[in-house]
Amino acid sequence: MIEKIRWYMEEQHMAGPGSRIVVGVSGGADSICLLHVLALLAPSFQWKLAVVHVNHLIRREAGEDAAYVEETCRQLGVSFYLTEVDVEALAKSRGLSVEEAGRQVRYRAFYEAAESFGADRIAVAHNRNDRAETLLFHMFRGTGLDGMASIRPVRDNIIRPLLCVGREEIEQWLREKNIRWCIDKSNDTDTYTRNKIRRHILPFAREEICPEADAHLSQEAELLALTADFVGRRAQEALDRCRLLEEAADGSAGPEEARARMGNQQECRPSPVKRIRIAVPAFLQEEKLLQTHLLRLVLKELSGGGKDIGMSHIRDVESLFYKQGGKRVMLPYGLEALRSFGEVIVQERKPAAAALDGMEEGVPAAHFFRKIDMEELAGNIGDTQNAAPVLTLACGGGKILEFSLFRRENSQIIPQKTCTKWFDYDRIESLVLRTRQPGDYLSINDKLQKKRLKDYLIQEKIPVQERENLLLLADGSHILWVVGHRISSAVKVTDSTKRVLRVHIRGGEEDG
Repeated sequence: MIEKIRWYMEEQHMAGPGSRIVVGVSGGADSICLLHVLALLAPSFQWKLAVVHVNHLIRREAGEDAAYVEETCRQLGVSFYLTEVDVEALAKSRGLSVEEAGRQVRYRAFYEAAESFGADRIAVAHNRNDRAETLLFHMFRGTGLDGMASIRPVRDNIIRPLLCVGREEIEQWLREKNIRWCIDKSNDTDTYTRNKIRRHILPFAREEICPEADAHLSQEAELLALTADFVGRRAQEALDRCRLLEEAADGSAGPEEARARMGNQQECRPSPVKRIRIAVPAFLQEEKLLQTHLLRLVLKELSGGGKDIGMSHIRDVESLFYKQGGKRVMLPYGLEALRSFGEVIVQERKPAAAALDGMEEGVPAAHFFRKIDMEELAGNIGDTQNAAPVLTLACGGGKILEFSLFRRENSQIIPQKTCTKWFDYDRIESLVLRTRQPGDYLSINDKLQKKRLKDYLIQEKIPVQERENLLLLADGSHILWVVGHRISSAVKVTDSTKRVLRVHIRGGEEDG
């Protein structure tokens, strides 16, 4: 098995000579095997290893697991990092599943340890069975090619050396080497969705359909990963063929003609609004599969990563290629797509765009859109509320919002006011002040149940004519504050809050 893993790591270019590797070790069979295998291979490649163990504070025996991993590291002469987080409490406070909250905590611990240790690789212990389970999980939930690729052997600096071996092979090797491992009893329950696949669906497939079902599914995931990479490259080539340069402002020139007229793409005039223009005739000549992936690339580029971009958004943009000019659709991240003469334009919404004739029914105009620089906020944090520098943002109609960030004192009481709100800054990923858009929601209670913004506005009897101009502080589609009204329960300040974001409407009348 050692040679199989060595060969797999070399084939996938997982770690070069002299690499410093952080290993995630829970104490279970997979991660204990990974640690011992890497420790055996390390002298041949001059690797330096460090271990990260995360105690989720869920199981009573979790402390024993941590002690066992630490002792194993001592025997192997490997550095040990321990992180302890109440994952159930974190999941509740952020409106996440316990699985997702645990995953976020683990990878944050891995990256922090990697930075401290100077590691260039992070090794995690997913095996061939995990890859099969993830493939089924993604397919049941609905996914594209990237999701069906399941768990990849290498993604950025994350490596998975055990994807070439199955769970039974791992446990057999540990027994032969007389190496014990910890048992996580939660794996023997149906608490988590993946457990149901592991305990019921795959055993049924092995017994009733094919004994090698896990291995075959893992092979399919590998093939689908190669397919996803291939389609991604071809989609990029298709985008290059369909993309119009900014100089072709009238939209009548095709991509090649626009390039010939420009001569050098570096001479293109910058667009006042960040956008991508796609020639309709060229797009319609592409294969259907490439059309879908081409648009995914466009939305990913303009949104800065693609979170909250789903197939419904891609289909909405795709529909514009079959409509007349003047039609448009609103998208997450303050983006819009509109049909013009001979082209479809995907762009950031203009800050003060007015409603256009022919706009899609039920889609609001983009009245206002301003990004708030979170790096600037974090760089101006104050030790107290009074000492925090204030950043201002004019938002039309004489309104000015004041933003300040400060460290919360343990005894600090957060008041309830109409025109001033306080938020847990560390629960926010991005900040935008804008008007509403499709898909907006907010969390309405301590259970973090979601309510559509439209339903909330109706419930609060906010007049229809006021809704389109209502300012919203948003994180993607998550509405943090309906300005002048309530905030989302997901970002309320709690006893665990470390940094507080204060937002104040200058000149507003406070209630309370």
